[in-house]
Amino acid sequence: MNKEHSGDAVSQVQGVLILVVVTIILAVLLLLMLHIPLWSAGLAPGPPEIFAISELKHLNEMGTLNYDSRMTITHVGTAIYRSDDLRAEILVNEEDTGALINSMNAHLFIPSYHIGVQRLWGPGSNGFYWYPGCQIFLDLTDGTFRQGDLVRLDVYHKDTDQILSRSEMIA
Repeated sequence: MNKEHSGDAVSQVQGVLILVVVTIILAVLLLLMLHIPLWSAGLAPGPPEIFAISELKHLNEMGTLNYDSRMTITHVGTAIYRSDDLRAEILVNEEDTGALINSMNAHLFIPSYHIGVQRLWGPGSNGFYWYPGCQIFLDLTDGTFRQGDLVRLDVYHKDTDQILSRSEMIA
C-alpha cells in the first residue's frame, strides 16, 4: 500500500507553536495597555506650584538695567502656612545660587544669617502666616540671574525638609 505522505504531525506542532506565540503577544499587549497609564502618572512633574515666581526684575529703582535680580513670589495655593516654617532655595540654570533663605518671615529673616539675599519683605512675610494671594519680594545679590536664565524656586518645610513647592520662570 502506498500511503501518501501526511503532514498531520507537523501541522499539529506548528499550530500549537503559533497558538502559544499569539497568546504571549496578546498577554504582553494587554500588560502594556494596563501599565501605560501608570507609567505616565509616575512621570508627573515633581512638586506642586504653591509659591509661584510671579515676576523677575533686572532693573533698579530708577529703571536702569543693572541686573538687580529681584523676585516676586505669590502664594497661589489654598492653605495657610507659617512663614517661619518655610525655607527656600534658588537655582539658576539648575545650579544652586547659594542664596540662603532660612525663613520666609521678614522679621526673623533680618537678624538671621543669610547670603545672597539683601532684603525680604511683603505682605506674605510680615506676619506669622503666609496667606493665599499674598506676595513676598526678594532682593537678591545683583547679577544672580540674567535675561534668558531659567530661575527655579524650591520652598521646603523646615521641620520635615520636604519640598512643598517648585516654581520656574525664564528671566
